[in-house]
Amino acid sequence: MVIRKISKKIYLKALIITIFIFILGLILGIFLSGERAKTIGEFSRVQKLDYDSIQLQFLYLGTLEEQNCLAVMKTLEENINTLNNVRVKLEDYITQSVRDNSEFTLLKREYVLAEIRYWLLAQRSKELCDIDTVSIFYFYSNEDCQNCKIQGTILTYLKDIFEEKLLVFSLDADFDKEPIIDILKSAYDIKETPTLIVENRKFEGLITRDELLGVICPYYKTKVKGCENVR
Repeated sequence: MVIRKISKKIYLKALIITIFIFILGLILGIFLSGERAKTIGEFSRVQKLDYDSIQLQFLYLGTLEEQNCLAVMKTLEENINTLNNVRVKLEDYITQSVRDNSEFTLLKREYVLAEIRYWLLAQRSKELCDIDTVSIFYFYSNEDCQNCKIQGTILTYLKDIFEEKLLVFSLDADFDKEPIIDILKSAYDIKETPTLIVENRKFEGLITRDELLGVICPYYKTKVKGCENVR
């Protein structure tokens, strides 16, 4: 009888500890998800302010002489690099969290729109200020796409080399919560991932580093670091 009483006490303690650990884990998970959402929210708000600032400078530039393009070029380059850093962090947060979470869906939509706004601004700045850059739309998928991971790594490598001279805009081809994605997929007839749109030229499937260099480098009007050995 004593043994049974001791066993019951042990089981009861084990049950209490198990419940405590479960609740603690649940609270911790909610807390971490909340922290991720809070962090992405801060990124999104900062990104919007950055874009509003650039847009205002761009509008002001339109009233000035062409020589004032240098000011906007510098700001555009700095914020494009910021956008790329936010992209990496955002994708990391989304990967670690529940994908059907409404908060994350909203934040991802905001980020996609920020990317498109930057692209439009970059295109207009290129026309007005003759900025020597190359823009790439990178359509990828998180679902069973090993080549997408490889392509992403190649693009990150090239971005590190070309820096502000290469503008990479990554778009999740499976993200159907933002209509602009479907519009772009229809415009470029995107049927598979990865797909790259390099200055309106489409390349389906995995493109190697050397192949991509051969596509990118001819677009530059001046000598650019990374293109020295490309013919």
